[in-house]
Amino acid sequence: MDDRKHIAAAIRDYLARERISREQFAFRTKLGKSTVDKLLTGLFSDKTLAIVESYTKLSLREKSQFVDGRLQVLRPFDQPSIAVLPFTNLSGDAEQDFFADGITEDIITALARLRWLFVIARNSTFVYKGRAVDIRQVARELGVRYVLEGSTRMAGRRIRITGQLIDAETGKHIWAEKYDRDLQDVFSVQDEITERVVASVEPHLYAEEGIRAAKQQPENIDAWGLVSRALMMLNKIERKHNEEAQILLGRAVAMEPNYARAHALLSWAVWWTAHLRNWCSDPQEAYGRAAAHAQTALSLDPGDPWARMVSGLCFSTAGQHDRALGELRVALSLNPSFALGHTALGWALLRAGSFNEAIAETGQALRLSPLDSFSGFYTSVHGLALLAAQRFDEALPFLRSSSAAFAEYSGHYNQLISCCGHLGLIEEAQEFLKAGNQLGPPLRLSEVREVLSKFAHCDVFVEGLRKAGVPE
Repeated sequence: MDDRKHIAAAIRDYLARERISREQFAFRTKLGKSTVDKLLTGLFSDKTLAIVESYTKLSLREKSQFVDGRLQVLRPFDQPSIAVLPFTNLSGDAEQDFFADGITEDIITALARLRWLFVIARNSTFVYKGRAVDIRQVARELGVRYVLEGSTRMAGRRIRITGQLIDAETGKHIWAEKYDRDLQDVFSVQDEITERVVASVEPHLYAEEGIRAAKQQPENIDAWGLVSRALMMLNKIERKHNEEAQILLGRAVAMEPNYARAHALLSWAVWWTAHLRNWCSDPQEAYGRAAAHAQTALSLDPGDPWARMVSGLCFSTAGQHDRALGELRVALSLNPSFALGHTALGWALLRAGSFNEAIAETGQALRLSPLDSFSGFYTSVHGLALLAAQRFDEALPFLRSSSAAFAEYSGHYNQLISCCGHLGLIEEAQEFLKAGNQLGPPLRLSEVREVLSKFAHCDVFVEGLRKAGVPE
């Protein structure tokens, strides 16, 4: 009977995660409502479980083991999965439990928006509230790969929140962070911390899944593993890694043609080759392929934020600013903690002429992901937004940082040259002009005007280059 209860709980968690009602589940599995009602109370046959497993991809009939009456092994989830344990209130005041519980619930809700990640429902994790637990034991009982735990402590109007992400199989700490805040507005602090935690946790989960897939024999890696490894490659922003990522994603698409995230990430990889120009022979053709893969992904899953982001960037590059901003805002509504999405929206906003709003978005990306391996891109776009707003002194350190982080991209040098030109740093500008010209065709004002002709920051950008001594 304990096995049956745990299986029923696993299915209820699945319905909560996928936001499927009992009636919808009964219709989609063709089991009938009465059968599903019985299933969710632990009354089912092996045939019923086989049908549910086929639909949900859960491993429900795997034998569980009990020691001293406690469940030791339960593995209903083959996909990446996480449990968020109730954050511990360390304040010594039971009335402050509401804040710890609120943070926990908000993080569960936010993580559940990551469609690739199975998140255990609140009702299953809150049974551990107030208990001293062994993380590995909890993970075995809930059948998850990762556990997120944390604590809150209030002192007057100050609050400290800690969080740590743990690989449940090995006990390894993957990520840990501490946040200290003034508690002026409880809900705004909850929202901010939730956003920061999810933005930090998601890249670490992808990285861990990529490492997990890399340990498998090539013939045993599934489409999910290929996508995880590809994302690790793409985060390194180097040409050879981009090429390897495209190969992996091509394999994933061939294996699972209807895998939306594989198409979405392939669209991002191809978009980069077009944007960097010297990475491909025909940038316009590459932009077209990127847009096509993004649309394929959206036709399979309209809620994929990566596909929405690439679609928006393609519209932005084409000068269709309203359509671009619409797509990019949808991407962030799907995942508000998507740091790269905030940078993309800021980029589109500066191109459209909304410089102050652009600075706010790119600044938010840097706050959400200050140590991300993609930070050379984040600092570059933030610096460009400041440059477009003619805040040259503020832009300079960000543009210097981006050039150091991604030295093989001439575009970063061009932005820095323009900024130095406006600030009268001609000697430094000439050094970067020489370095940039070694990466591709010599920089010319006429070519920059043509490339930026559809964008609001064109004039200030070109004027900076002219002051730096870039020839016509």
